[in-house]
Amino acid sequence: MTSGNEKVFNPIQKSFIKILHFSKNHWRKILRYAIIVTISVTSFLIGGSYVVWLSKKDEVVSNLDKFKNEVTNYYEVSQIRPIRILDRNGKLIGEFSRRKFKPIRTDNLTEHGNIIWALLSSEDREFYNHHGINYTALLRAIFINLTTFQKQGGSTITQQLAKLTLDLGARNIFNKITEFYCTFYLESQFDKNTILSMYLNRIFLGEGNTGVEEASRYYFNKAATELTPEEAAMLVGIIPAPSNYNPVRSLKTALKRQKLVLAPMAQNQHLHPNPSNIDKNFPRKIDSNLKKFKSFYNVEITKDGEKEFYSSDIARYGFDKDFTVNLAPDFNYGIRQHILDTFSEIDIETRGMNVYTTLDYDKQEAAEKSLREGIESVRKKLNETKAFYSKKGNSEETRIQQSIIDNMNGSLISINPGNGYIEAMVGSYKISNIFRLNRAVSALRQPGSTIKALVYAIAFENRIITPSSMVMDETINIRGYSPKNWYKGYKGEVTARIAFAQSINTIAVKLLNEFGVNEFLEKISMILDIDKSTLEKRFQPNLSLALGSGELSPMELALIYATIANGGKKVSPIQILRITDFEGSEMFSAPLKDPNEAVQILDPVACAETINLLEAVLSEQGTMKLKLKGEDSFPMGGKTGTVQSPKEARKKWGTRKGVRDAWFAGINPDLVTTVWIGNDVGAPFEGSGSAISGNIWFRYVNYIAKNIGFSDTLIKPFNGDFVQVDVCGETGLQLHSSVPCMYPLYGQYYYIGEQPTGSTIPETTTIQEPGTTTNFPQAEDGDGDSVELELPETTDNPPN
Repeated sequence: MTSGNEKVFNPIQKSFIKILHFSKNHWRKILRYAIIVTISVTSFLIGGSYVVWLSKKDEVVSNLDKFKNEVTNYYEVSQIRPIRILDRNGKLIGEFSRRKFKPIRTDNLTEHGNIIWALLSSEDREFYNHHGINYTALLRAIFINLTTFQKQGGSTITQQLAKLTLDLGARNIFNKITEFYCTFYLESQFDKNTILSMYLNRIFLGEGNTGVEEASRYYFNKAATELTPEEAAMLVGIIPAPSNYNPVRSLKTALKRQKLVLAPMAQNQHLHPNPSNIDKNFPRKIDSNLKKFKSFYNVEITKDGEKEFYSSDIARYGFDKDFTVNLAPDFNYGIRQHILDTFSEIDIETRGMNVYTTLDYDKQEAAEKSLREGIESVRKKLNETKAFYSKKGNSEETRIQQSIIDNMNGSLISINPGNGYIEAMVGSYKISNIFRLNRAVSALRQPGSTIKALVYAIAFENRIITPSSMVMDETINIRGYSPKNWYKGYKGEVTARIAFAQSINTIAVKLLNEFGVNEFLEKISMILDIDKSTLEKRFQPNLSLALGSGELSPMELALIYATIANGGKKVSPIQILRITDFEGSEMFSAPLKDPNEAVQILDPVACAETINLLEAVLSEQGTMKLKLKGEDSFPMGGKTGTVQSPKEARKKWGTRKGVRDAWFAGINPDLVTTVWIGNDVGAPFEGSGSAISGNIWFRYVNYIAKNIGFSDTLIKPFNGDFVQVDVCGETGLQLHSSVPCMYPLYGQYYYIGEQPTGSTIPETTTIQEPGTTTNFPQAEDGDGDSVELELPETTDNPPN
């Protein structure tokens, strides 16, 4: 028991009391040590930073001499040598220069009034008054950082130029002090206008743009001298985080940043080199001017549930700003970005480059023409519906229909499965040679039934079925998952070949259940080099994966089919073969890879069996039966894929029904091609993988067959435990002269011991179905319909 006057302290309080007593008795010693440590750390930071500055000074001085030449009229654009992009046959398909325009100079600096006004108002209002460091702003930034734990910038323009010139990488106090030394050097060697001009030419503004002149032409298609206050504000708003704040990557953020910059501009009109040029009512007109800006650049906001999608014409013509020749825009953009990311600015601007690529321009032309015509046919049908609504005076339905039309898009990519060479790439519906999202590489969509090729290949590899196995299309319920077919009812007993050709959903799900989701995801990961976290985000581990519920880009789907087409070996996509400068010196060469040393992901026999099934899709009872005469035929196979628009998405689009994505993945000798057609905002449209994407693919490869040519076989010779057998397509049995057969098939691949041996109906292969315990999300997939395509008229002239 304790008396009422006694205090009870817990262990933490006791420790604190001891520390107070110790500090009270030894405060002089503690203060002395603190001073010593502070002086030591400070000396180390200041001294060490100075040593780093001295080691970098010669490089900095050299760079600054170049920067100064740019801004004092000694720098000529004619010194810039172009980068030439050549296709596999030596045809010039692209030519661009790092800069095709003169940089900002001290003698024309004041002509760039709005960008200077925006920059100084937002970044450094005391630029012409301080000597490199604004100590008031610096202390304010430190205080805000310490008290609110929010990042607050306090760097002057001179400090930012020092940072750009030193390029020390990591942000820490050691590098910050080093930048101080460079800042003082800049202020001691150059006047303010020279510093400002150098900064305006060197600041990075996102999407590969260095300097306000280049960024102005990229985002707004105009010289920096012509920028409006609103355009200048958007450029300046990019500066703190160029990769995240630019209007191409995040238009929503860029618009917010733009408004944040306009506010201080209104309060600091004296910072404009020519204040008399500013509208007297500028502060009151900020909102109305922003509305005009958004209208001029067609800024639109569409909603899909809680998600907002921003779009505009900003940077619409940005891609071509550097190009004098640009025959394959999506392909060339990747080349340009690789050059800018890989080589130094000096090499890019002074050595000149010949970039030898894998693209085949004849195929590229055919791909662009085929895709454009295919999407235009879809838009034509959608426009007919729009005209119907317009005639009825239904403005809301007309508006919705126009939105669907505007967002219809597609892509096509062709890869050589043997070496990974990208031979054709069209990233979007081609309206003009402008920068646009390369959907062939970047768009992630559910691949629908095209993924079944991988499902069957793994099933063959595991010896679960053979192409001739009889399988049962029937109602199933596997742990609560009951997939439906794209047609009504069930077909009963069919061969595995017909099950694949008819894209029967129940059979694919049974197969995936038999060998397991884990093995399927492991194969996906190996083929595409996808890490575990990405795999988990894009592929939910359930049986709906058999119907294409994961997410793939057209490029990734092409790599899966390329792996099957080449006998199961890993494929790495390649665009650049080698790069030389104008003197012929080699600057880069793609490593030569021995195909025999490639990683074997799928068994070659299983791949050969799968290719035989891909052929069935285009013949017999497949979902895209082609009517071809003998002289018009050439080796081909493929798979349709149609992803139905989910019910919840249809509500947004009124009474409309249809599909969300239409796919086709096709193989020909030494060529794999994927075609995707869809709506960028997920709106439904009429069609299917066979009727739309399959038609585009066939027109493309038919042109190649007639004008370039294919070899005679889809399956190259390989080593393996296989036998080739002549079979009857509709029964899966051995072909026999005494037994009638509508679809005779010759040289079909089977594992030794699994080939059909007689002409009688084989026993049904039973695929196990475990009990019912778990629910799976229904994949909205189905091929929608089965179509027959007539051979289109061909021409000996290249498409245009």
